[in-house]
This record gives sequence, C-alpha cells and structure tokens, in this order.
Amino acid sequence: MPATNHHLRNPTPQELVQIRSTHQKCWGQHLTLKQYLKREEILANTTLTGNGGLTNWALVDPTTSPATVLASCESIRKEVFFLEAGSNEVRVSHGHGIGSVFTPVEMRGKGYASLMLKMLREELKSHGGENALSVLYSDIGKEFYKKLGWQPHSSLHLNIPVSPNSSPNIATTATTPLKTASLPPLCTQDIKALKASLTATPALKSRISFHPDPKTFDWHFARAEHLANITNRPPPTTKGAITASGSAWIVWTHDFQKAGPKLHILRVAGEPSKEDAKDLLTAAVAEARECGLACVQVWNPKEAVEEAGKGLGGQIVERTDSVPSIMMYEPGVGSTVEEVEWFANERFAWC
Repeated sequence: MPATNHHLRNPTPQELVQIRSTHQKCWGQHLTLKQYLKREEILANTTLTGNGGLTNWALVDPTTSPATVLASCESIRKEVFFLEAGSNEVRVSHGHGIGSVFTPVEMRGKGYASLMLKMLREELKSHGGENALSVLYSDIGKEFYKKLGWQPHSSLHLNIPVSPNSSPNIATTATTPLKTASLPPLCTQDIKALKASLTATPALKSRISFHPDPKTFDWHFARAEHLANITNRPPPTTKGAITASGSAWIVWTHDFQKAGPKLHILRVAGEPSKEDAKDLLTAAVAEARECGLACVQVWNPKEAVEEAGKGLGGQIVERTDSVPSIMMYEPGVGSTVEEVEWFANERFAWC
C-alpha cells in the first residue's frame, strides 16, 4: 500500500509540463509533443476551464527532492441540476468532471491512482453543498472506478457508418445548419426545458443532469478546431442542425483523429419526432461525409433517434471505453447506480 504521508496538491508549472509530456504517449500518439502540449494549453483556457474552471492535481512524495509525482489527474467544474428523490425542487449545483487520470509506467501497480482518487474524492466532498457530484469516463472498464465509489451508467451509443461515395440525401433541406452564434439562445431554451423535465414525473430516485451550455460546447469545439488546424483542414463552421419548426436540434463536434475519425453528436435537444430525427441525422451524415469522417455517433439516443438512426444503417453499440461513472456527494444518495437517474447522459458532458 502507498505511504499515507503522500500529498495531493496542485502541480507546479514545471511538474505540469512533465505530467502532460508523459501522458502524451498514452492519449496523444497521433500528435507531436509540441502539438499535444498546445492542445492541452488551449483546452485549459476556454470559457469552461479558464479562471479556475480547471484544476490540475498531483499525488506526490514530498520526501524526495524534487518531489516525485506518483499519479495525476484534472477536474473541470461544471453546472448541474440536482433533484432529490421525493422532492420537486431542482437545485443548481456543481459537478466536477475528472479526467486525465494517469500513473507513470514505473509507478504502476502500487495503488497510487487509487490513493489519489480517494483523496480527491474527500477534497471535493469537503466543499459542502457547493459540489453535488463528480463524474469520470472510464477507459478501463467499469470495475476499477466502481470500487472507488464511481457508479457506472449507460454507455450505449448509436453508430451510423458513413460511406464516402454515397450521394447526399435531399432530406438535409429539411434542416438549417447551426453556427456558433446560434447556440446561446438555444442553450437557454434547452436548459430550461431540461430542468422542467426533471420534475415532469414523480422522482422515485434522485435525478441529475449537466447543463448543455455554450461554454461546455466551446470546450469541445476548441478541441476539434485544434485538430483541424494541425491536419491542414479548415476549421469546422457548422456546429449542428435545427428542424424547420425549430422544435428540435442537434449540436455536434468533429473528431479528426486518424484512428476512427467521427462526428460526435454532443446533444439532441427537444423531443424530435421520428421524421425530425431522420432529418437531423441525415444532416449529420452529410456533414460527416463532407468532412471525411467515418461515422456519426449519438450517446444514449432517445427512441425516435435510435429508430431513425437504424433506418440510416446505424446500430446500437455498448462502449467499453468512455464509460460514464458518477459519484454523488449528497448524504445517502448514489451508493448504487439504481439510486440515481442521469438525464441527458450524452456526449456533451464528456471530458
């Protein structure tokens, strides 16, 4: 077991560069070190993560000089809705997205990541009612983080393959492209509707949802724009599509990684009919084809979206990576996955 005198603290600027340089080999193989460090700098200074929105953490051994970094991670503060079981009062709180959990190769197998996450868990809990929960997206299955208290939730997604040779579907004329400037008023409308949906039926379980707000989308867009830049592509300007009636829309982001390029649907807003869903997904497929992406993915799709996607050749897949896992900080809430309903468990909340 790791020694209990190890400290959890914010890394120094020099340590942070070393941490990022080390995990570039794990998460940025398709980028040069310079490109990867630039990406991390960009993602740390968006409207979501800047001004204290992102916190870097390091578990260190302070008895060495300089201190040895044993494990590291980061957390991003996000706004969430929380509704306690049996209540009809939705509370606005914070949830922390924990990411980049990493242990250097030479330090693995010694329990350092587990110790770091246990200490971080207590640190985030210690802020009282300010933090309702934390979430992480596991790339190592469900069990490791579950043992530490993060309960895995649904990791299904709809995968629609995109053929580069097929002609665009004329149904795209039934939707209007969304640009960045279009999103703030739509986000306001969506967040209001999402809050109302939490109390639309009696809450037999506690319910939570992250806010699909502009700053969250901007973080995803910044990631896509950086990849577009280094792969000599024009930055994507179309961020989604909206139906002619304006009652439903989707927001997407482009993943230009060489291994499995795809169009992620970050959010499906409104209650699209099957026809609306078909039109929106057709627009997404057309965008993916134009950008040379291999597929369109929708996390935990609504019934109409799933049905429409299957009509376009899609199928439902259960992911073994990016498994969404939640830890609740409310007393007595969330010790099992059955105790919490996660509304809008979609890609926008990923980090």
